[in-house]
Amino acid sequence: MAGQFDARRTQVAQSAFDFSGYFSQSFGGVRVMGSVVRRPELVVPEGMSTAGGRRARQPICLQPESGGGPVLTIGWVDIPQRRSVLRTYRCLQGMHQARFGNRPFDLDATSYNAFFDQAKGLLENCGLAVTQEDDAKASVPPPAGQRLEGEAVYPHSVFWTQASIAFIAFVVGAFAGGIAVYARFVGF
Repeated sequence: MAGQFDARRTQVAQSAFDFSGYFSQSFGGVRVMGSVVRRPELVVPEGMSTAGGRRARQPICLQPESGGGPVLTIGWVDIPQRRSVLRTYRCLQGMHQARFGNRPFDLDATSYNAFFDQAKGLLENCGLAVTQEDDAKASVPPPAGQRLEGEAVYPHSVFWTQASIAFIAFVVGAFAGGIAVYARFVGF
Protein backbone atom coordinates (compact mmCIF):
# COMPACT_ATOMS: atom_id res chain seq x y z
CA MET A 1 0.00 0.00 0.00
CA ALA A 2 1.33 3.43 -0.94
CA GLY A 3 2.53 5.73 1.80
CA GLN A 4 3.93 3.09 4.14
CA PHE A 5 7.53 3.41 5.25
CA ASP A 6 9.65 0.27 5.10
CA ALA A 7 13.12 0.54 6.63
CA ARG A 8 14.41 -2.15 4.26
CA ARG A 9 13.87 0.10 1.22
CA THR A 10 16.71 2.26 0.01
CA GLN A 11 16.19 6.02 0.01
CA VAL A 12 15.65 6.12 -3.77
CA ALA A 13 13.19 3.19 -3.67
CA GLN A 14 11.27 4.80 -0.79
CA SER A 15 11.08 8.13 -2.67
CA ALA A 16 9.70 6.40 -5.76
CA PHE A 17 7.26 4.42 -3.60
CA ASP A 18 6.06 7.58 -1.85
CA PHE A 19 5.66 9.45 -5.13
CA SER A 20 3.53 6.58 -6.48
CA GLY A 21 1.22 7.04 -3.51
CA TYR A 22 1.04 10.79 -4.06
CA PHE A 23 0.26 10.25 -7.75
CA SER A 24 -2.48 7.74 -6.88
CA GLN A 25 -4.06 10.15 -4.39
CA SER A 26 -3.90 13.03 -6.85
CA PHE A 27 -5.56 11.08 -9.67
CA GLY A 28 -7.77 8.72 -7.64
CA GLY A 29 -10.98 10.15 -9.08
CA VAL A 30 -9.75 10.73 -12.64
CA ARG A 31 -10.99 8.42 -15.38
CA VAL A 32 -10.05 8.38 -19.04
CA MET A 33 -12.99 7.36 -21.18
CA GLY A 34 -13.20 5.13 -24.22
CA SER A 35 -14.75 1.75 -24.93
CA VAL A 36 -12.94 0.73 -21.72
CA VAL A 37 -12.82 3.16 -18.78
CA ARG A 38 -9.25 3.52 -17.51
CA ARG A 39 -7.67 5.03 -14.40
CA PRO A 40 -4.18 6.53 -14.27
CA GLU A 41 -1.55 4.67 -12.26
CA LEU A 42 2.13 5.23 -11.54
CA VAL A 43 3.63 1.76 -11.15
CA VAL A 44 5.33 1.17 -7.78
CA PRO A 45 8.96 0.01 -8.11
CA GLU A 46 9.51 -3.68 -7.44
CA GLY A 47 11.74 -4.71 -4.57
CA MET A 48 13.50 -2.83 -1.84
CA SER A 49 16.21 -1.28 -4.01
CA THR A 50 16.44 0.44 -7.38
CA ALA A 51 20.16 -0.41 -7.80
CA GLY A 52 21.27 3.11 -6.99
CA GLY A 53 18.55 4.62 -9.17
CA ARG A 54 19.34 2.56 -12.29
CA ARG A 55 15.96 0.81 -12.03
CA ALA A 56 14.01 3.77 -10.69
CA ARG A 57 12.06 4.56 -13.87
CA GLN A 58 8.36 4.08 -13.16
CA PRO A 59 5.84 3.64 -16.00
CA ILE A 60 2.71 5.79 -16.03
CA CYS A 61 -0.15 3.58 -17.21
CA LEU A 62 -3.84 3.73 -17.89
CA GLN A 63 -5.28 0.64 -16.18
CA PRO A 64 -8.69 -0.70 -17.26
CA GLU A 65 -11.10 -0.43 -14.35
CA SER A 66 -12.92 -3.66 -15.11
CA GLY A 67 -9.90 -5.56 -16.46
CA GLY A 68 -11.48 -5.78 -19.90
CA GLY A 69 -8.84 -4.13 -22.05
CA PRO A 70 -5.13 -3.58 -22.51
CA VAL A 71 -3.03 -1.45 -20.21
CA LEU A 72 -1.72 1.64 -22.01
CA THR A 73 1.73 2.93 -21.07
CA ILE A 74 1.55 6.68 -21.54
CA GLY A 75 4.90 7.79 -20.12
CA TRP A 76 7.31 7.39 -17.23
CA VAL A 77 8.75 9.13 -14.18
CA ASP A 78 12.36 8.96 -12.97
CA ILE A 79 12.48 10.47 -9.48
CA PRO A 80 16.31 10.39 -8.96
CA GLN A 81 16.90 12.18 -12.28
CA ARG A 82 13.90 14.52 -11.74
CA ARG A 83 12.62 13.75 -15.26
CA SER A 84 9.43 12.44 -16.82
CA VAL A 85 7.93 11.81 -20.23
CA LEU A 86 4.27 12.01 -21.17
CA ARG A 87 2.95 10.80 -24.52
CA THR A 88 0.40 12.99 -26.26
CA TYR A 89 -2.86 11.62 -27.62
CA ARG A 90 -1.42 11.98 -31.13
CA CYS A 91 1.60 9.86 -30.13
CA LEU A 92 -0.56 7.13 -28.58
CA GLN A 93 -2.81 7.10 -31.63
CA GLY A 94 0.23 6.82 -33.94
CA MET A 95 1.70 3.98 -31.86
CA HIS A 96 -1.63 2.16 -31.99
CA GLN A 97 -1.83 2.57 -35.75
CA ALA A 98 1.77 1.36 -36.20
CA ARG A 99 1.07 -1.77 -34.17
CA PHE A 100 -2.51 -2.58 -35.09
CA GLY A 101 -3.08 -1.00 -38.50
CA ASN A 102 -6.66 0.10 -39.10
CA ARG A 103 -8.10 -1.25 -35.84
CA PRO A 104 -9.93 1.66 -34.14
CA PHE A 105 -8.18 3.49 -31.33
CA ASP A 106 -10.70 3.53 -28.48
CA LEU A 107 -9.32 6.24 -26.18
CA ASP A 108 -11.38 9.43 -25.84
CA ALA A 109 -9.24 12.41 -26.88
CA THR A 110 -11.03 14.95 -24.68
CA SER A 111 -10.75 13.04 -21.40
CA TYR A 112 -7.16 11.96 -22.19
CA ASN A 113 -6.06 15.52 -22.97
CA ALA A 114 -7.67 16.76 -19.74
CA PHE A 115 -5.75 14.10 -17.77
CA PHE A 116 -2.56 14.87 -19.76
CA ASP A 117 -2.74 18.57 -18.79
CA GLN A 118 -3.39 17.71 -15.12
CA ALA A 119 -0.53 15.17 -15.03
CA LYS A 120 1.88 17.55 -16.73
CA GLY A 121 0.98 20.28 -14.21
CA LEU A 122 1.41 17.95 -11.23
CA LEU A 123 4.78 16.64 -12.42
CA GLU A 124 6.09 20.14 -13.16
CA ASN A 125 4.87 21.42 -9.77
CA CYS A 126 6.78 18.55 -8.14
CA GLY A 127 9.99 19.79 -9.78
CA LEU A 128 10.26 17.22 -12.57
CA ALA A 129 11.30 18.19 -16.08
CA VAL A 130 8.44 17.00 -18.30
CA THR A 131 9.07 16.05 -21.92
CA GLN A 132 6.09 15.66 -24.23
CA GLU A 133 6.53 12.75 -26.60
CA ASP A 134 4.58 13.55 -29.74
CA ASP A 135 6.30 11.32 -32.31
CA ALA A 136 5.01 7.77 -32.49
CA LYS A 137 8.00 6.66 -34.59
CA ALA A 138 10.34 7.36 -31.67
CA SER A 139 8.17 5.25 -29.36
CA VAL A 140 7.68 2.18 -31.53
CA PRO A 141 10.80 0.04 -32.01
CA PRO A 142 11.64 -0.96 -35.60
CA PRO A 143 10.92 -4.54 -36.68
CA ALA A 144 13.61 -7.07 -35.76
CA GLY A 145 16.64 -6.82 -38.01
CA GLN A 146 15.78 -3.36 -39.33
CA ARG A 147 18.12 -0.50 -38.46
CA LEU A 148 17.01 2.99 -37.57
CA GLU A 149 17.95 5.79 -39.93
CA GLY A 150 21.40 7.14 -39.04
CA GLU A 151 22.18 4.18 -36.76
CA ALA A 152 25.85 3.19 -36.88
CA VAL A 153 26.86 -0.24 -38.10
CA TYR A 154 29.65 -1.84 -36.11
CA PRO A 155 31.64 -4.63 -37.78
CA HIS A 156 32.24 -6.33 -34.43
CA SER A 157 30.80 -6.09 -31.00
CA VAL A 158 31.99 -3.93 -28.12
CA PHE A 159 32.74 -7.12 -26.20
CA TRP A 160 35.52 -8.16 -28.60
CA THR A 161 37.02 -4.67 -28.54
CA GLN A 162 37.12 -4.68 -24.74
CA ALA A 163 38.46 -8.26 -24.67
CA SER A 164 41.28 -7.29 -27.08
CA ILE A 165 42.24 -4.27 -24.96
CA ALA A 166 42.24 -6.41 -21.81
CA PHE A 167 44.43 -9.06 -23.48
CA ILE A 168 46.94 -6.45 -24.69
CA ALA A 169 47.04 -4.89 -21.21
CA PHE A 170 47.68 -8.34 -19.72
CA VAL A 171 50.54 -9.06 -22.16
CA VAL A 172 52.17 -5.67 -21.54
CA GLY A 173 51.82 -6.15 -17.77
CA ALA A 174 53.26 -9.66 -17.91
CA PHE A 175 56.18 -8.42 -20.02
CA ALA A 176 56.90 -5.53 -17.64
CA GLY A 177 56.63 -7.88 -14.65
CA GLY A 178 58.96 -10.37 -16.32
CA ILE A 179 61.58 -7.67 -16.90
CA ALA A 180 61.29 -6.58 -13.25
CA VAL A 181 61.80 -10.16 -12.00
CA TYR A 182 64.70 -10.72 -14.41
CA ALA A 183 66.34 -7.48 -13.31
CA ARG A 184 65.98 -8.42 -9.67
CA PHE A 185 67.66 -11.81 -10.06
CA VAL A 186 70.27 -10.96 -12.66
CA GLY A 187 70.93 -7.47 -11.35
CA PHE A 188 70.66 -4.87 -14.09
